Amino acid sequence: MGLRATVTLLMLCAGGLAWGQAQNSVVIPPAPAIVSAPLANPAPAPSVAPAPPPGLVQTPSPAAPEADTASPDTAAPAMADTAPAIPNNWATGTTALLGVLDKVDGSTSQVSIPVGGQANVGDLQLSVQSCVSRPSGQLPDAAIFLTVQTLADMAGPPLFRGWMVRSTPGATVVGDAGETFRVMGCS
Repeated sequence: MGLRATVTLLMLCAGGLAWGQAQNSVVIPPAPAIVSAPLANPAPAPSVAPAPPPGLVQTPSPAAPEADTASPDTAAPAMADTAPAIPNNWATGTTALLGVLDKVDGSTSQVSIPVGGQANVGDLQLSVQSCVSRPSGQLPDAAIFLTVQTLADMAGPPLFRGWMVRSTPGATVVGDAGETFRVMGCS
């Protein structure tokens, strides 16, 4: 190493040492305490009502038109092209009809369970608490309130408890590794 390189290296080391010593003399104040302050005007929490099961939502009736206080020249045209409200009246049934898919061998079957009754399918027990369908003259649909338990663990929580709706089969996938169920109808 040449003399010039050695002198440059010594100057850098000395400068670095002085810089490091200068860093130790700098006082850094402690961070302020974090305190959560209440909002000046907190917004009221919205009250959220639980959503009804899919497919069983009541159809709202159209609102009554408000009186128009604007002059006739600036009045907006009336909404003459509105669809009538479809009634959403469900008729209670006495027997639920479920389609069963056996995932092991691919076979399908149907099981009919009376409301308040139970049936065993594979290693599962199905209990039907309610069965409703739409009356004739409306869009055809059916819904079943169903509880599914494993026969091995009847004291434990159910695998499924809720509404199954025929028109939305993908909304509730019910079953286990061996069987899957689908609403076929309600009579």
